[in-house]
Amino acid sequence: SRMSTVDEHKIVRDLRAANSKYVDSAKGDVMAVMRVYKDLKSDTELYMFPDGKKRHAFKIFGTIPVQYKGSVYNIPISIYLWDSHPYYAPICNVVPTATMVIKESEHVNKQGRVFLPYLNEWRFPGYDLYGLIQMMVMIFQDRCPLFARPAGGSTSSSTSQPSATYTHPAMPTPYPSDNALPYPVQPGDADGVMAGANATPYPTGSGATPYPTTTNATSYPTTGSTFPSPYPAMGSGYQPQHGPIRAAPPVPPPPSDAIRSSLLSAVEEKLRNRLRDKLGTTYAEMASMRQSQAELKAGQQRLRVAIETLEKQSKELDGMLDGYSSKKHELDKALADVASGDEPTIDEAIDASTPLERQLLDHYASDLACDDAYYVMGEALKNGSISPSEYLRHIRDISRKQFVHRATMRKCRIALGLAA
Repeated sequence: SRMSTVDEHKIVRDLRAANSKYVDSAKGDVMAVMRVYKDLKSDTELYMFPDGKKRHAFKIFGTIPVQYKGSVYNIPISIYLWDSHPYYAPICNVVPTATMVIKESEHVNKQGRVFLPYLNEWRFPGYDLYGLIQMMVMIFQDRCPLFARPAGGSTSSSTSQPSATYTHPAMPTPYPSDNALPYPVQPGDADGVMAGANATPYPTGSGATPYPTTTNATSYPTTGSTFPSPYPAMGSGYQPQHGPIRAAPPVPPPPSDAIRSSLLSAVEEKLRNRLRDKLGTTYAEMASMRQSQAELKAGQQRLRVAIETLEKQSKELDGMLDGYSSKKHELDKALADVASGDEPTIDEAIDASTPLERQLLDHYASDLACDDAYYVMGEALKNGSISPSEYLRHIRDISRKQFVHRATMRKCRIALGLAA
């Protein structure tokens, strides 16, 4: 649809403005959670990150529905993404309004920062923003992070009508008292606030008490009471008063059985929550330790393979070093011989590499010598230095020798695989 296209373009624009390194992955993560939670929006903000650097950050803000003690509340939150999202855990906060206060716990500090095992174990793609908000909803169902701010005394309406006042009991009740009211006012109170997912998540009022005034019973003890009632009792005959509102008359303390039942219920709920928190934390730590152990074993195996490879390469390098050292020694010796000034003879400088090739070379030289002898004998005959009979005798001897040399050369070439 056109709306979803516009939202997608805005998310991409905000991610790029926040210098996101993985725009496509981050966009898919953000779009997935915003399709489910319609009250969430995106924007960019100049934010001081925990590393002490202030820079533009992609921000998801809005409300998430949380069911607490039978009623649904809209908890305002904000989530700041790192530029390396979704490969790094985001920063979560609850954002109280002017009429709210933060209930500090092991998961929420007094500044509103949210701490969850889910964030500590964050690893993409197994972890995402949708799972993070689901985990926040589950935690907030047990311990609501925000409560209504106490009125700080009796309030007056425009007609200066007095409201009922009372003293808070010394011991906590299993349900929050009016100075930390976590659920909306029941239908029929002076403000007419309706409970539900679309109602104001925290009751506020002007000229009325946080709980309705009843004719048959009252939900709060008097100033001298020591133990409170576990929850407000609603009367059936209450009608709004159109005149000065009187303070509720004193009532006797509740019976001891009700007090005992209330205390037992509170202790049971507290122990259950503590046990759930401890077991959940322990399980998360064990899962994290198992994963770390698996990663360490895999790293150990990789290190072993790397060590074996390095040892093999070291042996090869040692062998190459020995070969280079031997060659260097030969070169040094040759350079020393050259520097000594002893020039080798031509016969020593020109030599064959094998005995058979040396034999071929010797006979070839002898064959050439026979040709030279033919030339010399011919010149001597022309000059009259020798007689014809002597010339023929020498030529006959030289020819016999040349025949032997050429026959031997032919055999050597055949043995060496050369052309005959």
